[in-house]
Amino acid sequence: MRAVVDAKGFSKALDKVSKALGKSKYIPALKEVMVRFSGGRCVLTGTDMDTWLTAEVPAQGNDFAFVFYRTASIVKACRRFDGDLTLELTETGEGRDRQLKLCMSCGNRAGEFHAMFSEDHPAMPELEPEQSFSVNVSSLMERISRIKYAALKPSEDTRACCTSIQFSGSRIYCLDGLRAAWSTDEALSVPKPFMVTAAPLEHLKLFGKQDVSVNLCKRYIDITDGSMHLVTRLAEAELYDLDSAVPTEFQEEVYVSPDEFLTELAYLKELMPSGQKPYIRFCGGSLLTQADGCRYQTKIWLDGKSEMEIGFDLNHMVDALRQFKGESHVRIKLTGPLSPIILEAEGRGDCALVLPVRQKYVPRAA
Repeated sequence: MRAVVDAKGFSKALDKVSKALGKSKYIPALKEVMVRFSGGRCVLTGTDMDTWLTAEVPAQGNDFAFVFYRTASIVKACRRFDGDLTLELTETGEGRDRQLKLCMSCGNRAGEFHAMFSEDHPAMPELEPEQSFSVNVSSLMERISRIKYAALKPSEDTRACCTSIQFSGSRIYCLDGLRAAWSTDEALSVPKPFMVTAAPLEHLKLFGKQDVSVNLCKRYIDITDGSMHLVTRLAEAELYDLDSAVPTEFQEEVYVSPDEFLTELAYLKELMPSGQKPYIRFCGGSLLTQADGCRYQTKIWLDGKSEMEIGFDLNHMVDALRQFKGESHVRIKLTGPLSPIILEAEGRGDCALVLPVRQKYVPRAA
């Protein structure tokens, strides 16, 4: 069994799909890439059982399939190939003694490798798209990168709504129970709400800056540009009703410089001993904290009048302010000492929510 592909195209595809490989000690094939030649195509597949990445390149030759053994080493070898790459697969033995040997040659370079049978590799689920929409990868990745701080890792929480990126209409959002972040883009139109764990969406960068089709299936989402597919499980839970957590009326609205705010919070954080709860009291532009029996205070510029005292977790506020990097000013909207703090940038469609800390836990000015 023999097939020929372009070495550079094959190497790029192999490098991409290997990003999805698992680390299971019990299923060796999860650490490896499957290669299938069929109908003039070569399809490479990597998976961790929750996410599948496939990439396709043109091919000539026989139809056959195998699974690489020690894919990481083969990825390195393929990067040094240029021109036509020939893959020859030989099967020896019978029954339990069956073995596969793979020979790869390109120009004056060649290598022989062990291979595994394709039936040892987990099959990609059958997909039946129910609804579809298009989105620009670069724009979506930029928005996700700004809000993903508000999603917990699966190892930190078992609730899907706290570990996922949630999509609804023209809005994507994350929350962890103490804060939330969202971004709205009228160019995005999601036909039905869904959510997916944040980690697999990191693979979107493999698509570059182009538009892709997003196919919503019963249990999976399939993102494709035609030659590559990113398939991952949908979170099987109801989306959190973000609107129910966001106040609609506010008592005070002020503008701050996010860069200045971050600088002064960094100053206060340096004064806090390790292990201390990083609580800050905010009132009229003044920021106050207590460390080692001492009180420290600083001020930031405010555009607007603010007399309300409110406490917050320094780390949560820092993450929220970083969402607005590059903005000259951010609007902070306050309803009451125990109501969520809302941050937003005009004309950008980004918002953040930080829950306050009860006043009794926050130091007061002397």
